Amino acid sequence: MKLLPNEEKVLTSNEDKIILTNYRIQMTDSEWGQSFNISIFLEDISSIEVKYKSYIFLLILAVICVLGGFYLASQHGGSSSLIGGLVLGGIFFAIWWFTRKHVISISSDGGSSLSFLVTGMNDEIISDFIYKLSLAKYIRVNQLQKIS
Repeated sequence: MKLLPNEEKVLTSNEDKIILTNYRIQMTDSEWGQSFNISIFLEDISSIEVKYKSYIFLLILAVICVLGGFYLASQHGGSSSLIGGLVLGGIFFAIWWFTRKHVISISSDGGSSLSFLVTGMNDEIISDFIYKLSLAKYIRVNQLQKIS
């Protein structure tokens, strides 16, 4: 990343794929053989979101399997339906649990958003990252207001 005049790095994250400077935040990564670069100036950030992305249909399938197992066991009196429903429900729940992704998403005013997986970051590090990003935005907006 080439820095603009008077631009300084504040912090880097995710193996230097995310770079926060006093002017902007930039993400450089590659997916499926295609590389991309997203840069958002700090004054254009409209929201910062920390969330879990998951495939909710897997959780719904887990509940349906468990309820179906109970229903079939009550109708036919066999415990094999109940066990099958519980096992299938457990499998779908486990798949849902292990495919959840912890994501930070930074949106810009009218532009694209910058989303990245939180890998190797505990809650304290995530909070610190968001604080530093918010502080850098605050300082940048104040600098721009003084100029105009």
